[in-house]
Order: sequence, then structure tokens, then C-alpha cells
Amino acid sequence: MKYDYNPFASDFDSIAVEDLAVLFSVAEGWYVEYKREVPNAGAIAKSMTAFANTYGGWIFYGVNERSKEDPVAGSLPGIANEEADGCLQRIRQAVANHAQPAPYFRAKALFGPLETMGLPEGRCVIVGQVPWGPEAPYIHKDGRIYRRVGDGSEPRPENDRFILDQLWSRSSKITQQYADWIGQELETSEAEEDAAYVRLFLIADFWGDHEPMKSVSLRRIREVMSDVSGSYTIPFDNVYQGSRGFISRQTANNDPEQLGLTWKLSRGFESEIIIPLSKFRRDNLQDLAPWLDGYDHADRFLQLCQNQRYLLPTIIDLNILLHVLLGVTRIQTQLAKEFGWTGPIYAKMEIAGVWRTVPFFDAPHVLDEYEKHGIALGLNDKVVLHRGIGQESFVELPGPNSDGNDDGHRVMMAIRLFLPIAMALGVSTGIDPDGDGTDAADSISSFLHAGGRAIEVQKNRADLA
Repeated sequence: MKYDYNPFASDFDSIAVEDLAVLFSVAEGWYVEYKREVPNAGAIAKSMTAFANTYGGWIFYGVNERSKEDPVAGSLPGIANEEADGCLQRIRQAVANHAQPAPYFRAKALFGPLETMGLPEGRCVIVGQVPWGPEAPYIHKDGRIYRRVGDGSEPRPENDRFILDQLWSRSSKITQQYADWIGQELETSEAEEDAAYVRLFLIADFWGDHEPMKSVSLRRIREVMSDVSGSYTIPFDNVYQGSRGFISRQTANNDPEQLGLTWKLSRGFESEIIIPLSKFRRDNLQDLAPWLDGYDHADRFLQLCQNQRYLLPTIIDLNILLHVLLGVTRIQTQLAKEFGWTGPIYAKMEIAGVWRTVPFFDAPHVLDEYEKHGIALGLNDKVVLHRGIGQESFVELPGPNSDGNDDGHRVMMAIRLFLPIAMALGVSTGIDPDGDGTDAADSISSFLHAGGRAIEVQKNRADLA
């Protein structure tokens, strides 16, 4: 069970020096610790790991408790302003160097004067907030596991076997919840059982150890999802609220009852995105030509199929995929701003419906690879990228850039999603092991140009269907 105790009426980022007045009625104990000075590194890490191993809590440097009998804040002598930066750095280094793993925490200085509280000018109080730690136990450098106990003002080493087992099981419970979510089969109709799609899972606050996400209204979600300004847009025209969050679907020019581009978004900023892939088969190679009309290299691809005796191939057209992923990361970047999330995003991907399929990219370097080494053929119906359930098995996508370069950020995210999918299907990504082919930058450019042609090809197919 997680606890989100906060002695203040506002979140951490909004706490001001005036808010410290509440501490005169807040006692040391499970969630709070007062220190007159910033102690040595070992003591800092002891307090931080103890909070992370228990229920989380707050530590205040520059505060005296009133008495042992009444352990609320009694005075705020503070810490010299010129020492604040050094103290904050010392706290960060202490946690990094004296705890394994290092628990997540935040710290900042609140500067006086605050005459009503006795905090003089030129002095500050340093506030540290440590959430409940999901990767427990957090082990101190001295080899001990510390916890907060009752109304004690100091952490105590833990020896109880049951408590230690509970600490060890924290992270496994969270990762198993993700595994159960991702492992659920996508519900489809009988007619869609053979459909091909990419299923993308995006998780923001992986361990749930940050402050709760901001609340976002349905109206605002609709505005973000339907935005068509800028490049690489994938507007969702059907957006509504479900029991677990928001559902967004692309139904324009599609059968609304069939599997289409779908985004399921939870209020905790977790997403499941279903990206259908164009999959088709005809009675002969010549009948496939109209379905590839508009691509630059379709004739060469069909000739390669014939030369390698793929006379009735089932084709997966992947040319639009990078464009869609760019649209996904564009929306994801905007949603991060709405939810107030600035950290990394963790992704897991699944490709389904690709058994005995041939992937087609309208890119010369892909066809060069096919000609030289043979056409790639899907040997599994479902491919899960980066197997496992731990955090290390997810693709870590970078958080927003501090310089505000949203375009560069979302392109990087899209490429990090796209390349593993392409490689899993046997498609050359331009990283040539022989050293005599195209480079990665040229191949990405080639995929982007192919995606532009795919948009027109899809329009042509609508007339064929």
C-alpha cells in the first residue's frame, strides 16, 4: 500500500516559505523528521532510505523541534543562504553514494525572511520529500535496511523477516500488474482474428512514486486528439470517456465497427495504442499491383517476389508506420504537458497477425537487402519486443527537452519505437553489418518519404475496396 502524506495544502513545486507555518502543529514520527543542520552523508542516506522503505515522508533541515515531549517544530533557525546550494548538492551526493538503489526524492530551499515564524533574513529551510519507494529495500552503505518506526525521530535498522520479505516484493507486484495488463489478448471480432497490428503500451510514472498526475478534462483531451496543426498529424474524430479513462478512435472514412487506430488513455497517463497494419493477399502477383499503385518501387518488389518464388505472398504494408508513430509521439508530447509529466516514458510493443507475411517498404535499401539476402518472412504470428516484465525490459523514451525543442524530441521518440519494430520483422534499418550499404540517417529519410507516398496509396485503395 502506498501513502501520499503531505503536511501542506499544495504540491511540492508550489510550496512557499509562508507554508512552513503548518509545521508548528506537525510532529516528528512516521512521516516527518526535523534536523537543525544538514548532517553527514551517512545520516542523510539513513533518513532518506528509511522513508523510502516505509511510507515516504518529509525531512526539514534548519528546523528545531519544540521538545521531546512535544516534537512539533519549535523554531526555524534556518541555514545560511550561501550554504543552500552546497547543502542541496551534498544531499544528492549522499543519496547517490550511500544507498543502493538510490531512492527518488526531491529537495529545495525556501528562503527567508519569515518574521512570523522566526526565520531571519539570509537564512533558509531545506525541504526534502521522499515518496514511498517501489524498488525497496533501499540498503544503506553500512549494509543495513532502515525504516521509520512509530513516533521515533530516528530511523531504525529492520531485522524482522516478514517485513523484509514485504519490502522485497514491492517491485514485483507492480511489474506483475503491468505484465497482466500487457499480456491481455486484444479483443477482436471473428472477422478480425487474422488482422495485423502493432500494439503499443506507454507508461509515464512507472513506479507510481511521483505526485499524482494533473486532472485533464474530456474537452481538453478532445482538443489534443483532434489537433491537425503542424506536420505528422493523426487526428482522432471519435473521442469519449470510458470507465478507465478516455477512448480515442479514427473512424473518418473507415468502418466504425472495425478495428481502427485506437488510443486508450488512463487518467494516470498510461496508454494502450492499437495501430492496424495493411495486410492483403491476392490470387496472383499481378493482382497485387493495384494495391501498391503509387509507390516508387512496387514493380521491383513484385519482381523480387516472383524471382524468389513468393507467388502468392501475404503482404504487410509498413510504409505508413513511421508517420503514424510520429503522430503518436506528437500527441504524447502534448499530453505530457497536460498531465504535468516531465520524466521519461516507458514503452512496450507487440506485433500481431504477421505469421507467414512479407513486409514491404518502398525503400531502395530494403529491396537491396531482399535482393542480396532474400525476402524476410514472418515466422511467428505474434512478436513481443523486449521480453520480460521488469523496468529494464521496456524501451525508455526521453522526457521533454528543457530547451522546448518538441519537434526534435518527438522525432527521437518515434525513431526509437520504429526501429525495433522494423528489425523484428526482418527489415533493414540501414545499420549495415557489411559496411557497404546505406547509413541509418539515409534509411530514416527513405522511410519518411515512403510514408508520404503511403498516404496517397491508401486513398487509392479506398477506391479498390
